[in-house]
This record gives sequence, structure tokens and C-alpha cells, in this order.
Amino acid sequence: MDRHIARAGGRDLDLTAREFEILAALMARPGMVFTRENLLEQVWGYSYFGDARVVDVHVAKLRKKIENDPSRPCFIKTVRGVGYKLEPCE
Repeated sequence: MDRHIARAGGRDLDLTAREFEILAALMARPGMVFTRENLLEQVWGYSYFGDARVVDVHVAKLRKKIENDPSRPCFIKTVRGVGYKLEPCE
């Protein structure tokens, strides 16, 4: 975390600062469901004024970088109508 490095499959991931912060938030509490608003507050800060769907865009980009098949995510799960959570792949 301190070095701001994320790895998957033995390789370093090229993540933006926002992608890294989203991943870090999810990894800090595996299995916990984060609403878009939770992630906005943690990653963008309380003063962010804009559409909460910006989280969806960043999660989609993050999935492209960490998932084997981003259309069928294994790690970052969508909880319909609520938000996202990180789970180990089965």
C-alpha cells in the first residue's frame, strides 16, 4: 500500500490513482458491500459534487486490468442496486 503498487498474476498493474484507491478500499474490507456513495467519499472525498456513476466507470476500467474476463468478473462483484464488493475467486 505504501509503495502504491498492485500486482496480479505476478505482474505489476498500471493503475491510475483513483483505480488504486478503489482497489485499496475494497481490499481493506473484503466481502463488505460498498455503495457508490461510500466509494465516492473514500476516494474522491466529501466535497465531490457530481454523478455517482463515475464510480462505475472507474470500476469498469479497474476490472479490465485485474480480471481475466471483465464481462464476467471474478474479484470485484456487483451487488445489484447497492454497489460493489471484493471477493476471492472460486
